Amino acid sequence: MAERTTDGDDRVAAREGGSSVVHSKAADRPAGTDLSIAVVEAVAEAKGVAPTEMEETLYDAVDPDALDRLFTDRETGELAGRVVFELEAHEVTVQSNGDVLVRQTGPR
Repeated sequence: MAERTTDGDDRVAAREGGSSVVHSKAADRPAGTDLSIAVVEAVAEAKGVAPTEMEETLYDAVDPDALDRLFTDRETGELAGRVVFELEAHEVTVQSNGDVLVRQTGPR
């Protein structure tokens, strides 16, 4: 399950359509969930739409298969790093531990 917050926890900005942040923690997702699926679900959550209603596909920004393979050995904690890209006017950060952070960068 993704956690929805706002930049600076500014509830006024959130009410007025301000920038939102969605944090999808790997520990909160079912085991074996592909990173590509987690990214699509988190971006859809940030946009307030169903994943099937998104205008762009993940493939428009990054190769989903490559993303899934990038941090395949997350459990050992030996890999460190992140991938950052934009999708649907949102900055998506995928951490090596499987966490996904989505921040709005443009208009809704």
